[in-house]
Amino acid sequence: MPDPTSRPNVIVVFTDQQRWDTTGAGGNPLDLTPEFDAIATSGTYLAQAFTANPVCAPARAAIQTGLYGTSSGCFRNGTTHGQTRTLAHYFADAGYATGYIGKWHLADTEPVPPEQRGGYESWLAANLLEFTSDAYRTVMFDDDGEPVMLPGYRSDAIFDAAIRFVADHSTPPVGPAPAEQERPFYLFCSLIEPHHQNEVDTYP
Repeated sequence: MPDPTSRPNVIVVFTDQQRWDTTGAGGNPLDLTPEFDAIATSGTYLAQAFTANPVCAPARAAIQTGLYGTSSGCFRNGTTHGQTRTLAHYFADAGYATGYIGKWHLADTEPVPPEQRGGYESWLAANLLEFTSDAYRTVMFDDDGEPVMLPGYRSDAIFDAAIRFVADHSTPPVGPAPAEQERPFYLFCSLIEPHHQNEVDTYP
């Protein structure tokens, strides 16, 4: 088995409907994104980025598959990426444990059946999180498709779940590690904020 410390763990944090100018790093003076701004200051900040498709599902499919919607089959909302390989497949092939938490929007039903989860092993998500939850009532579905209600503000609840995933997949400093801790991990953490709350057509 390869040494898990030889390959870094990977966490992707993805926000929804967030323009560049909503961040302090992008010039917004309201101090709305202090954690993001701190990361941008100490890391690599991309001043310009462009979506392959400015619609939710096709944009998400492009990120997951690396393909335009016309190639993946997800060219508008309500379509799926089919059996196209995703980031999860490639990370798994490289020996990573894979997990997905948050909004998916690449399936045609709720809860998302395993065959439409893009190859992610660990699952705590909702296809349309804005319809299964609101800002202070977060409901997602686990590996078995069972609903899980998480406390607190929705973004905090998702990050709390991400912290639990990291704890479950991190090698302890001493002693033998359980099987799930022997591999590095790749976690995709998909927030809905600052997307507006569809059912009330406002921003909570």
